[in-house]
Amino acid sequence: MKLELSVWTHHLNHLLYSYHYYCVQNNLKLNVVFDKSVMHNGAILYVNSKTVFFDYSDDVLFLEDHSKYDFYFKRSLSIDAKIYNVYPLNFNVPISYKTTSLLLSLNRDFLFYKHNKTELYRALDFLHLKSNSAHSLLDVRKLNRSVSKGNGEPLYYTRLWNPNSTNDPQEKERRFIQNEFRINACRIIKNTFKNAKTGLFPDPYSIKRTSDIVLDLNSCKKSNYLKTLKQFSIGVADDGLKDTPGWKIGEYLLYGKAVISTPIKVQIDQFKIGENYLSLSDRTAYKELPDKIRDLQRDERYMEMAQENLKWSKQYLHPQNYLNRVLEIIDNSKK
Repeated sequence: MKLELSVWTHHLNHLLYSYHYYCVQNNLKLNVVFDKSVMHNGAILYVNSKTVFFDYSDDVLFLEDHSKYDFYFKRSLSIDAKIYNVYPLNFNVPISYKTTSLLLSLNRDFLFYKHNKTELYRALDFLHLKSNSAHSLLDVRKLNRSVSKGNGEPLYYTRLWNPNSTNDPQEKERRFIQNEFRINACRIIKNTFKNAKTGLFPDPYSIKRTSDIVLDLNSCKKSNYLKTLKQFSIGVADDGLKDTPGWKIGEYLLYGKAVISTPIKVQIDQFKIGENYLSLSDRTAYKELPDKIRDLQRDERYMEMAQENLKWSKQYLHPQNYLNRVLEIIDNSKK
């Protein structure tokens, strides 16, 4: 089994550490090959004489021609796409596992490639003192094995995207719609649920636009955010870049939280409305949030959903099963 990458990006940590986990658990030698021809945010796995492409792009557009590979796994796979060899990657979430062991197993040419310096720096920040996304923070061994009841309240940390930083008219419009939802969602949650935790990352654009709901920078540090997340019971999410889910939902699931989201328009295996999440009616429906939150709070329904989500995350997100799922799909195709 061989994994080829051209650049070590944050998007690929889910796959890289899951592959590392698989090798450790099965007493296999890690075989990561540095190949500059592989697409950015993509990777190729060679296994059992098959080629498998992993597409971690935010966009529903394909990084590669799917017909070049035996199997193609895509993170942002449109809900309408039905292609013979293409499968969903489900939610992407930054995780890690035994970082030192991984670093010692990677080739020097890959480790010291200039475009990999950001993730190398994060991997080396073992005490997570310098990097906001230090890999040591995200080790799956730190995850709770059972659901914590929490305080029964919603949490929603988010950010704005400045429409003026792009010249694309469609992207400007998308950012405008996204920002309006996020601002109004923060305000309605904050004003309705006094013990909720919500707000915007304090970048200059957000501070100028909506200073009343801007968070302090310290609370946005990943270490502090994850501590806060553990205390809350309901995670609110919306579409990220390219109108596809970001990393937030995956984090909620791994930490065993109930979820409310804008409509999910990409393919996710066995992730069901009403069972794993409550869906707003559309991208602008922030006014529906209080009723959705109360619905989950009624008779502590959020606990039932949290249990389902922790179970789902172990099957589809946790590295103990992440690569196994891919290998099972490959094996089942032979039958």
